[in-house]
Amino acid sequence: MLPKEKKLDPRIVRTRRDLATSMCTLLREKPFNQITVQEITEQAIINRATFYAHFEDKFGLLEYMVLGAFREKLESKTSSCSHFNANNLEILTFATCEFLEEFSNKYKPRIGSDHPPIEGHIQPYMYNLLLDWVKTSNADTETELSAETIAMTASWAIFGTALQWSRGKKEVSARVLTTQLLALLTPGFAPLL
Repeated sequence: MLPKEKKLDPRIVRTRRDLATSMCTLLREKPFNQITVQEITEQAIINRATFYAHFEDKFGLLEYMVLGAFREKLESKTSSCSHFNANNLEILTFATCEFLEEFSNKYKPRIGSDHPPIEGHIQPYMYNLLLDWVKTSNADTETELSAETIAMTASWAIFGTALQWSRGKKEVSARVLTTQLLALLTPGFAPLL
């Protein structure tokens, strides 16, 4: 099951959405490292104090924006995933590939600049999601691996592979990459699937 996001006051949701929209617009124009909080707030027509009431810095806004979009992608692909099984692993892998491909295409870095730093946001989210799945599924399965090791391995394998692919030449489709990655992972996770 995807972790539930707590309900927020509609004004908070609107302000955060406006700031995220501003960040998206700016990311299409310039590299993340050149974007300032001042530019974000001017674009959103929100004062800086309001920005800092919601986010510590532009990295916090990027995290909010990326995790929100990733969560939406997963929710569009899943119904009520709550177990570590082959189907859910495939859904998570394919959704991750699609999300990173879309993100990479939407916010291509300019020559000489880096991709927006999203690694520290998606992989930890995936780890926690997989950990919940494994703990839910692991109740009656005997394995020498800890739930943490399984979640760590799966989250980095899926995320790392999808990230590298999304930033490269994409010689195979997201579907083919998903199939290939699961062919590598499934034997190791077979006792749990």
